[in-house]
Parts: sequence; structure tokens; C-alpha cells
Amino acid sequence: MVLHAHPSHLPRSTWVRRLIEPTLFAAGEDWDAIRVEAGVGVRAVRFLKACGAPVGPVLHDQTSGRAYFLTPPGTARRWQQDHTQALGEGSWVVLIPPGWEGELLCWVSDPADSPAYTAAADLTIALAAAAGEEIDQ
Repeated sequence: MVLHAHPSHLPRSTWVRRLIEPTLFAAGEDWDAIRVEAGVGVRAVRFLKACGAPVGPVLHDQTSGRAYFLTPPGTARRWQQDHTQALGEGSWVVLIPPGWEGELLCWVSDPADSPAYTAAADLTIALAAAAGEEIDQ
């Protein structure tokens, strides 16, 4: 199994610099988002880190029990993975400042310490592994 992204080639998030409180952002511009069940999302983050793959911002919405992986713009148009939902143009996601210590929203992977997004190919592999599915390579 080969994870594709290289940390030195991924840009940093630009939206982070202007964020001082939870803010509603349009997906499909700077990033798309992949929504997953939070437990699977946390396991996928651990898998990516164990493989040495860069992990972009991952938000945990504790109210809904969902995690949101920020991915490159355009990912939502091509995304096809069971038990996930791709959020691209026409979708909105509330993002919080780096280091935010709220009770309802928190970062699993903080944007201040990560590249702008997680590569879609890496995320596909990580989510399959986290869900205990067979990974075809």
C-alpha cells in the first residue's frame, strides 16, 4: 500500500490566519470536505500518521458525532466511498480557529500544524483501513 502525498509539497491553509471565532465557510473554494463517522475519522487520522502521510485539518463535531476531513477543491465531484459524504460547491462547514477549546467542536488535526488538506487518495485508503474493509491495491 502506497500513500501518495509528500508533506513538503502541500500548501498551508490560508483561511486559518483570519479565523478568530467559529465561522461558516463555503466548501468548494479553498477545500472540499469529506464527512465521516467520528470514530472512523479518528482511526483514519491515526492510520495516516502511522504511515507517515500528511494529515490536513480534521474537525470533530461532537454534537453530530461526525468528523470532517478537508481535501483538495474538486474532490467532492469525484468522491465515491460508502459511509461518507462529500461536501463541495453548495455545501457549508463551520470551522473553528486553531487551538479552539470548545465543547462541541474540536480539531483532531489542527490546521495550524498541518498542510491545507489531506490528499484524497490517501484518505480513501485510510478510511477503508479504519472501517476494517479490504484495501485493493
